[in-house]
Order: sequence, then structure tokens, then C-alpha cells
Amino acid sequence: MSKHKHPSTRRAPQTPQDQDDSFVAGVINFSEWARTRRQALTLLGVAVALLVAGGIYYVNFRRSLTIQAVNRLEEIHQTISLSAFEDAKTQLSTFLDSFQGTDQAREAVILLARLHLESGDAPVAISVLERADVGFRDPIGIQANSLLARAYEIQGRWPEAEDTYLEVADRAEFDFQIREAFSSAARARRRQQDLAGAAELYERILESFEEDDPDRGLYELRLAEVRQY
Repeated sequence: MSKHKHPSTRRAPQTPQDQDDSFVAGVINFSEWARTRRQALTLLGVAVALLVAGGIYYVNFRRSLTIQAVNRLEEIHQTISLSAFEDAKTQLSTFLDSFQGTDQAREAVILLARLHLESGDAPVAISVLERADVGFRDPIGIQANSLLARAYEIQGRWPEAEDTYLEVADRAEFDFQIREAFSSAARARRRQQDLAGAAELYERILESFEEDDPDRGLYELRLAEVRQY
């Protein structure tokens, strides 16, 4: 036997007047809610406005800083082209303090380290590069770490030179960079009397060449040299 709801329990349909009353009540309730929370809403609006203004300021500041860095670095390049190396070193040191965190500062690190290295001051070059810690994420990083490995070599710090060259080879994108890094790491292994390790790296270099590539000859010669001992 089916059950039927008592007529008194059925919900009567809303009339247009009832709907209007509900809408008005909702508006009144929201107005009351907003009134009691007016201070919080005002603070929220101020916070949003400050975030937007801060974001715009930061973008404009970074753009202006980059433009200044590009122009200043170009001036330093001109100083280097005039062989005023000591003056360039001073300018680059000041540049790094002023434009830290920009891509141009990472380029300046390489310039400053190379100037020190070319003037026979490998320890200072190492200090500049190690403090900068430019990483390996892009060509600038590969270049900087190749320079650091070379400075380690000049100082006779062969294990550190080898490790850095191998890291460069692992992170480098182009074949010529990988071959050069492996060749330098092999040189560091030879200086440590690790001839078998050097031979392994020369073999890896040869594997990267086509059989008829004329550049194979140099590495075949080096491989033969370490195998004869």
C-alpha cells in the first residue's frame, strides 16, 4: 500500500511576492555581514592593492636594473679592449656589488676571474668563481666552471680539477664542449698517474666521433701514449 504525505507537510510553491521577500532578506543579510566585517574587508582590499603595486614596482625595478647592468658591462668591455686590465678588475668588483643577482653579474664573474687568471693570480680567480657559485644550468655556468677547473689545474689541485671537468662534461650540451672537458679531465688523471682512467676518457671521446672523422687522430695518439705504460 503506497504511502502519501499529509497535505499539511507538502511545501507550498513560492509566489512572486515570496521570492521578492527572500531576495530582499538576502541583500539585508549580506549588508549586515559586510557592515560587521567592514574593517576586515577594507584591510583585505588594501593588502591586495599593495601586492599589485609591489609587483608592478618589482617588475619595473628589475627591468631598469637589467638595462643599467647591460650598459655598464658594455663600458667595462671597452675598458678591457683598451688593455686597462687593472682598472677593469676594479670596475668589475664594483659591478658585482651593484648588480648582484642579474645575468650580467654572472658574466662579470667570468670576466673578472679570467683577468685574474691571465695575470697569473689563479688563487684569486678561484675565490671569485667559488664565491659566485654560478652552477651548471646554462652556457654561462658551463663556461665559468670550465674556467674554475683550469684554475684548479694551474694550482696543481688535480682531484678538484678532474671532478669539475667531469661535471662540465656531464652537463654540457655540445659535443665539442664534452670532448674538451673529457680531454682536460684525462690530463688531470695523467698528472695523478691514473693512466687507466685517462685511457677510459680518451676512449669515450673516440666513441663520439664518426669513424672517418679526421679529428680522431689526436685522441687516438693520446690513447696510444697512455696505453704504452
